[in-house]
Amino acid sequence: HIMPNAPHGMFTGRAGPLLASSDVLSIKVIGKGGHASMPHDAIDPIPVACEIVSAIQTLVTRKVSVFDPAVITIAKIEAGTTNNIIPETANLLGTIRTLSPHRRAQVAEELNRLAPGIAAAHGCKAEVHIEQGFPVTLCDDRAVAFGKSVVEDLFGSESWTSLSSPIMGAEDFAYVLEKVPGAMFFLGASHEGDDWRQCCGLHSNRMVLDDSVMARGAALHAAIAERFLADGFGAS
Repeated sequence: HIMPNAPHGMFTGRAGPLLASSDVLSIKVIGKGGHASMPHDAIDPIPVACEIVSAIQTLVTRKVSVFDPAVITIAKIEAGTTNNIIPETANLLGTIRTLSPHRRAQVAEELNRLAPGIAAAHGCKAEVHIEQGFPVTLCDDRAVAFGKSVVEDLFGSESWTSLSSPIMGAEDFAYVLEKVPGAMFFLGASHEGDDWRQCCGLHSNRMVLDDSVMARGAALHAAIAERFLADGFGAS
């Protein structure tokens, strides 16, 4: 996978969890619509939705161990139609990232208690829906060592860096690694000579890639295939 904010042509990877699981979180807060000038005659779901967003951040920092982390990001809030109407509903949409089945299950349980509880305290209801997505991307230690060896033989030891910790992004390649021992690597695609620390990351609308690194990626794919077919993991 290319990485726009990494050194040009640098390969990186790690054994064990490389990327997080990814679940879609949606919460619907149901109140009672009314006139914006008379909020006491309505039950406004918007401040309740805002309170839920804040409480989710407290959940992460106070109920989740930093040694088995979770990231919960609310990326979309949608409610209302105009300036003088209190809407009946407010909708939250976000993502949940975790690195273990235990944490994944715990976060889901906490959210299903937190949102309805806060809503009920204000006379609202909250419906929580979590759609499980990609699992954790787990890299086999033999495959990582094998890939590292091939990178160093092809491009030199300076072309490999081992990641000290996972990245909380997610990948559908995780499904392959559930069935077959293997590994996923990153390839730095910043422009040669640029300060990669200042480059915009994945999904940024200002992300810039240097396509010339694709030749290194293709060469590594071919070399890994040839060596594995000849020697298996024993060559690492």
